[in-house]
Amino acid sequence: MPILTVTPNPAVDKVLRVSQLKPGEATRATVQALYGGGKGNNAARALVRLGAAVIATGFQGGHTGALAIERLTAEGIQTEFVLCAEPTRTSLLIYEEASGAVYALYEPGQPVTAEEMAALRERVQRLLPRVSWCLLCGSGQTDAVAALFGAIVAQARAYGVPCLLDSSGAALRAGIAATPFGVKVNLDELSEYVGYALTEPAAQLQALQDLHARGISLVALSRGPNGLLATDGVEAWEGMLVMERVVNVVGCGDSLLAGMAYALSQGADLPTVVRWGVACGAANTQVIGAGFIRREQVERLLPAVTLKRVFPSS
Repeated sequence: MPILTVTPNPAVDKVLRVSQLKPGEATRATVQALYGGGKGNNAARALVRLGAAVIATGFQGGHTGALAIERLTAEGIQTEFVLCAEPTRTSLLIYEEASGAVYALYEPGQPVTAEEMAALRERVQRLLPRVSWCLLCGSGQTDAVAALFGAIVAQARAYGVPCLLDSSGAALRAGIAATPFGVKVNLDELSEYVGYALTEPAAQLQALQDLHARGISLVALSRGPNGLLATDGVEAWEGMLVMERVVNVVGCGDSLLAGMAYALSQGADLPTVVRWGVACGAANTQVIGAGFIRREQVERLLPAVTLKRVFPSS
């Protein structure tokens, strides 16, 4: 059965390459990529490239939304988006050759009406009987978005479909309160959730264990170059893979989530889930754009992931 991805805050991502940015001067750029983005759509792209069947839903609007649907469909993703009145936002990623710097410019997500929110809840409810997993991705600070996330997590649980939540802010809090199967966060998101900086590994592990105690089966913390830490309450594993050359960091967390979801959909154990997550996140650092990983590259990276059981300590 397919994996469902839900993206309430989609985007059309345009990747530009410039020689050098100079204030007050016109800069010529070349377009390197143009694709349907947003966290869940990036994860959907990565999942399809791993060989999974995927249905992508969420919002899309206007000519940018039509473009995003066209591009995602062409990549082999089945699209079931709710069309909204406001156009899908555009995100701009600029690669500066002179410095190697990457500039990411994100517009705010498009506003949606209460009727459009209700339509997405209904669309998800219709799709859940047809899927094996649900990935709920994106951030949101408004009460409406938080309520949407809480409702979708509850819907998934009612249909017996495990839901993986990847969010921040109010939407993360509402999603956690509804008790999804799993939560994947980065360090900033988890620190904001608990209300203090999680600088020490022991504090990070304790925060994950506290979330598990709330009824969440799998909790994962993405720490960028410091690896992935995950627990199922019985044990906790850390996965690390240092890449000598990094081309891009945009979308690495989305590819990491896709790797975890793919392994889970195959019935993998926790260390294998961690290994796939780390390898897919690392593969994303080698490509331009978000989620454009290649299965053959992931398979080459899998044996290089260093795994360590951190709980119970050996």
